[in-house]
Amino acid sequence: MPTEEASARTLMVIVSIIGLVFAIVMVILFFNASPARSNIPVHRKSTAPAACLECHLVGTEESPTMPHLNLGNCAFCHELADSTLQPQ
Repeated sequence: MPTEEASARTLMVIVSIIGLVFAIVMVILFFNASPARSNIPVHRKSTAPAACLECHLVGTEESPTMPHLNLGNCAFCHELADSTLQPQ
């Protein structure tokens, strides 16, 4: 019959493993949730954070406002979309 210490230790190991798996999944989902940059000439020209902030810090009718703090490297999370936008 298991002791009370062994049961608590087993529970802590199981909870730790579940927590670690959950944390890894959340990090993966966080980096995959960022929207891709539309494939327009302005986005293809430069990936410098200063160029992104010119349009997206305040936002205009054409560009949405950046909904998070400036993390210093926009292209790390926001990759360029594969296809070009077709005019409607």
